[in-house]
Amino acid sequence: MKAHQSTAVELISTLPVGKLLDAGSGTGEMGNLLAQRGFKVISLDMYDIGGAGGPFVLADMNAPLPFADASFDYVLCSESLQYLENHAALFREFRRVLKKTGSVILSMPNVLSAGSRFYFFRRGYFPHFKPVRTKDPKRGWDALAYNPASLVDIIEVMRKNRFEIQKVLASKIKAANLPLYVFLKATYATGLLFEKNPEKAALLRLLSSRETLMGDHLVMQFRALS
Repeated sequence: MKAHQSTAVELISTLPVGKLLDAGSGTGEMGNLLAQRGFKVISLDMYDIGGAGGPFVLADMNAPLPFADASFDYVLCSESLQYLENHAALFREFRRVLKKTGSVILSMPNVLSAGSRFYFFRRGYFPHFKPVRTKDPKRGWDALAYNPASLVDIIEVMRKNRFEIQKVLASKIKAANLPLYVFLKATYATGLLFEKNPEKAALLRLLSSRETLMGDHLVMQFRALS
């Protein structure tokens, strides 16, 4: 199991047991672990790769989700956002199928890490989302267009859908980012000295956190607001 998967599973395992939608379930490894820990897991993916231990639904997350309103306590969406066309529409669907006090747990490549920012400065694209890829005909998802999102993008779209951020974790701290981390941390600290808007200051503190500036992938928990 990859580091970001383990981080997401451990985060969810701290929450009360409930019904969980594993949206973009892949091989079902995460869902199976959570089912073993008492969660009632429904897996959903547009590819039937096999491996889901519980109920599996074949569906495209670019379309409305095939579930009734308020069906789930939790939605897990791990490493799927970059393959999807419309994040805003997806999060509206997550909000619809969640109960009033439900949570969404997301994981994604961190394009705002110090190393990723410097890579973009040099190349014009992010290291996780290279425009030239070797296509493998046996892996259909390699041919899908990437739609990378940053932490800022996700926070804003989730806010518009009545979610608030609860936790941001890094699944892997990259030591190679340390020199740039120190530089950017100092830059943010200078700006925070003069920032009077508390909402903006809170965002800047998050963007200058160890997790955001040094994490290879981010795992986030958002809580639905009633």
